[in-house]
Amino acid sequence: MILARLASCSSGRALAAAAALFMLAGCAPKDIVTGSSCSNAVLSVHDEWTCTVKGTVVGRPSWVSFDTESRNHVAEVNFTIQVTKGSVRVKYADLSGSQQIIVTPSEPANVNMKTRMSSSRSFTLGFEPVNGTAEGLTGTVKYSTP
Repeated sequence: MILARLASCSSGRALAAAAALFMLAGCAPKDIVTGSSCSNAVLSVHDEWTCTVKGTVVGRPSWVSFDTESRNHVAEVNFTIQVTKGSVRVKYADLSGSQQIIVTPSEPANVNMKTRMSSSRSFTLGFEPVNGTAEGLTGTVKYSTP
């Protein structure tokens, strides 16, 4: 039944659902950042999505992908990321190219940008610990494709 439902989803949504199943099964590593939930008002594919990311422990690099059904090539993105201990490098791409920002307990990130969507209609944020393990990463990612 679950596989039949996944087959009827777009590839991005099926991949996200499969990842969620692995996490529920306890197969996801415990020291990476994950996307835990996304929601929107389903009035249009262009409406804003609000997602949360979290990493109780950030011990190795990880990437979280955000997708849309919109056929637009550019997304407007706002993300806020904070940690309670250590430092995390957040990698992203805006319209001018690859960027990164270091997040610490005293310097959370708040980034507004436009990014080009991939051919699979998604964009990615990367997270990697700096100088050892970081803890307590939480954040919100809001995006739309107007």
